[in-house]
Amino acid sequence: MKLETIILSSLHKVYPLSCPKTPLTALSGMRNEPLSFQLAYKLEEGSEKHTTPIYPRIETDLELNLYSVGYVPVLHTDIGIPDMPAPGLMGDMLLPKAVNPELEHKGYPWKTLYFEKDEKITLNAANDAWQALWFTVNENGKSIAPGKYTVRIALYESYDGEKIGENEIEITIVDAELPKQKLKYTNWFHCDCLADFYDVKIFSEPFFEIMRAQVACAVKNGMNMILTPFFTPPLDTPIDDERMTAQLVKVNVINGAYSFDFSLLKKFIDICREEGMEYFEHSHLFTQWGSKAAPKVIACVDGVEKRIFGWDTPATGDEYTAFLDAYLPAVKKFLAGENLSDKVLFHISDEPNETNADYYRKAKAVVSKHLKGYLCGDALSHYLFYEEGLVETPIVATHNIDEFLGRCDHLWAYYTGGQIYNGRSNRLIVFPSERNRVIGLSMYAHKIEGFLHWAYNNYYDLLSQGLFDPAINPCGYNNNPGTTYMVYPGRDGKPIQSTRQKNFAEGILDIRALELLESLAGRKACDEILEKHFGKVGFDVVPNGPEHLIAFREDVNAAIQKAL
Repeated sequence: MKLETIILSSLHKVYPLSCPKTPLTALSGMRNEPLSFQLAYKLEEGSEKHTTPIYPRIETDLELNLYSVGYVPVLHTDIGIPDMPAPGLMGDMLLPKAVNPELEHKGYPWKTLYFEKDEKITLNAANDAWQALWFTVNENGKSIAPGKYTVRIALYESYDGEKIGENEIEITIVDAELPKQKLKYTNWFHCDCLADFYDVKIFSEPFFEIMRAQVACAVKNGMNMILTPFFTPPLDTPIDDERMTAQLVKVNVINGAYSFDFSLLKKFIDICREEGMEYFEHSHLFTQWGSKAAPKVIACVDGVEKRIFGWDTPATGDEYTAFLDAYLPAVKKFLAGENLSDKVLFHISDEPNETNADYYRKAKAVVSKHLKGYLCGDALSHYLFYEEGLVETPIVATHNIDEFLGRCDHLWAYYTGGQIYNGRSNRLIVFPSERNRVIGLSMYAHKIEGFLHWAYNNYYDLLSQGLFDPAINPCGYNNNPGTTYMVYPGRDGKPIQSTRQKNFAEGILDIRALELLESLAGRKACDEILEKHFGKVGFDVVPNGPEHLIAFREDVNAAIQKAL
């Protein structure tokens, strides 16, 4: 009995009934760069067995992490553009496996089997379905020795320990290190979703344990900024309704005077910093869709806890203005004490538009005297707001970003999951992986300073209603496959990484590689390689398949090696 096997790049998608045929034989990267690839496998046609349990053995001098690529049932793939796959099983979850755990013998009276000791994820090969293993070398970005390494992967049948498949790949580590990540990168972190999904009290010790694991996973994949619920974020909330209270700042009101306790906020920030998070987003100071009202704020008023602001509070009324005049100086003092004054992004209101520009102007006027010199920006699609000076740091949807390119400083990009037309990048499950990763080249080409996506771990449906498990219902939000989450909630409280998360992180690594080359050989050298492969790089660049993007990156690596 034999397995049909092939090593593939991390940008290929393996489906049960189809597998790419272009093998990956070599891969290169810098000393501190994570590198991922896959091994696809199935029993050969005509095998005497239909399925068999298997286990892998790996030989290499490199440190690597191993995952089984878990399929999720995607029921909706018709997103309005051509060449999307049919509904079905799609690989996205990265289920962690131990590397070369001890083998133990267990079996029936008539047959002994080999199992990996204490391993929770076991593998079975079938003759009618392709499956894949995912390998990430140097996942934590340590500095490793340069040189050429071989990774040999053998697959064995559990029944008798017979080797039934074997492959190898050569990994070249260039004697250089990627520079520190400059791009500020955030996926909005939803604390209430974690509390709801795991049925724990928000900001309790069990909650913080779960949160810590999610933050560590995010940092490992390039995320260095986190949405922080100073107050309950007024996002995706029905008008006149409210989300679960997620408020880190404790507010006390005695005889009409405000005071603030930042101890719980500090605990949140300390955990994030311990896991490597560098930047923080202050929750929006005014409501979404027009900044017409104050966000929900809970306070202890003369000894009684109650909601003091919400949809029924005019955004620029005297009551909320007085609150902000007391709160913003206090929180700035706290941030200064934590050495965070230049590491916090303040938001006014999400996605202002021309119909509510006056409300946004008034809201901005209320807080502008307090936020001078602070990073302040919002997601928007209209150049008017930047032109008028209302938004100092424009965070622009990629389908509208062309109007901003070359016309403003400190430009950020974002997408929600809907920016899929006219060659735009996205990371929906059904999207080709190279169209996920390629946004890194667009951001480098146009000196984008930050990237924002609205959901790292949102497991609610539209307007924060319902609760879904994306492993079972990956189209849980408005039937969009994967738009609201980058990680799956594991049963043990730990997040399960996604292939999409890894691919986007690779795009950030591409930016850092280009920045390294620029430091060695100048910007022109980078621009020439970009133009050679893609012509003029905008936000509509579409690679001609995974190999196109891999070849580009190998050219960058070769240029770095030459310039050393």
